[in-house]
Amino acid sequence: MRMKHRARKAATMLTLGALTSTALACAAPAFASDAEAAKAATPAPTPETWIPKLRAGDAGSYLELYGQINKGLLIFDDGGSTLGYGPVDNGNSSTRAGLRLYGRVDEDWGIGGNLEWEWTPYSTNYVNQLNRGDYDWDSNLLRKAEFFMESKTYGKLWLGQGSMASDSSAEVDLSGTTVVGYALVSDMAGGPFFRFSDGTLSSVQVKDAFTDYDGVGRKLRARYDTPQFAGFSLSTSVGTQVVPETTDVTVWDVAARYDKTINDFKISGALAYSQPASDQSLIDGSISILHQPSGLSLTVAAAYSDEEVVDGRYGYFKLGYQTNIFEVGKTAFSVDAYFGEDIDAADSSSESFGFQVVQNLDYLQTELYLGGRSYSYDEPGNNLDKSYAVLAGARLKF
Repeated sequence: MRMKHRARKAATMLTLGALTSTALACAAPAFASDAEAAKAATPAPTPETWIPKLRAGDAGSYLELYGQINKGLLIFDDGGSTLGYGPVDNGNSSTRAGLRLYGRVDEDWGIGGNLEWEWTPYSTNYVNQLNRGDYDWDSNLLRKAEFFMESKTYGKLWLGQGSMASDSSAEVDLSGTTVVGYALVSDMAGGPFFRFSDGTLSSVQVKDAFTDYDGVGRKLRARYDTPQFAGFSLSTSVGTQVVPETTDVTVWDVAARYDKTINDFKISGALAYSQPASDQSLIDGSISILHQPSGLSLTVAAAYSDEEVVDGRYGYFKLGYQTNIFEVGKTAFSVDAYFGEDIDAADSSSESFGFQVVQNLDYLQTELYLGGRSYSYDEPGNNLDKSYAVLAGARLKF
C-alpha cells in the first residue's frame, strides 16, 4: 500500500460547498508548531520591507491576506536523458494564498479562522518524461478552511479542514533551507520516472520510492492542542479526507512537540503516532538543533510504517550552516542524506544525497534557492539507473 502525500488534484465545487456549509471557511493565524504553516507565514511589515501587507487591525484582532509565489527551473537526469522543466511549481513549498482572521474575546480567550488555497499546474511532483510541457491547469487544492478557539489556560480546539496533530511531525527543520530540501526528499522532483538500465522507462516515479511518512496530513477534522509546559505540548485529532477526494475513512493520531531555546541552542522536535488506515499505523518523528551563535544545525528524522503487506522505514540526516555574507539577508547552506527500506516494494532500498543553498532578500521578502539531489532506487529483479535533479528558483512572500 503506497502512501499518498501532498495530493495535487483539484477539490471539486461540491467538496468546497460541503466544507463551507459547515461554517468553517473563516480565516486564521498559522499554528506555531505546524511546519507547513511556518513555511507559509510572512514576517511582520517593517520599514525595511517594500512589499505592503494586506492587513487590517492590530495585534489583538486583525484580518490578513497572505500568500507566496514559488517558481523555479527543474533539470532531471534519469540516466538515459536530461530534460528541463520550467517554470515549475516547487513541491517543497507550493504557491498559495490565504486569509486569516483573529480576535481577542478577553485576556484568556481568542478565536480565529483560516482559509487557504494552492494552485500548482506544473509541480515538481507532477512533471515527468511523458507529460513535459503539459500543464495540469485544474491542479488547485483547498488546503485549509478551519475555525479555532484558544485559551492560554485550556489550550486550542480546531474544527474544519486543516492539519491533523501529526502533520509535519517528521519535518521539523531549523536549517533555513526547507524551501528547497527537507525530509520529504521527493518534493524536489517527485514526478519523473526511474529508467531501467536497458533504456526503457519504469513505472516507478521518484515520489513512489521516497516518502517521509509524515503522519496523516490535512483532513476535515477536530483537533485539540494542550498549552505548552516547559517547551512541551500534546495534541490529538480525528478526521476524514474530503479533498481532493472523499475517502470515507476515519483517521486519528496523537503527537508530542517540543520547542525551546536553552542558552545558545534552539531545539525543536516532534513525535507522532497515527493510523492512516485500518491495516496501517505510523510512528514518525524529527528533531532539529540550531546553535544560534555559530549558525550550525543538525536535523534528524525517521519513521516506521507498520502494514499488513510490507513494513517501510527510513532515516534522514541534515547538516546546516547559516551566516551573514551579504547585507541583504542571511545565507543558508546544508547537505543531507536519506536512507529508506521497503518504501515502494518488499526488499527495496531508496537512497538520496543532496545539497541546498538559500539566499534571503529581506527587503523583498524573497528567498533565492539552489538545490541538487541524487536518487537511487533498487528493487528485486530490476536494475534501475541512478537519477539526478537540480532545482533553482525563488519564493516571494506577501
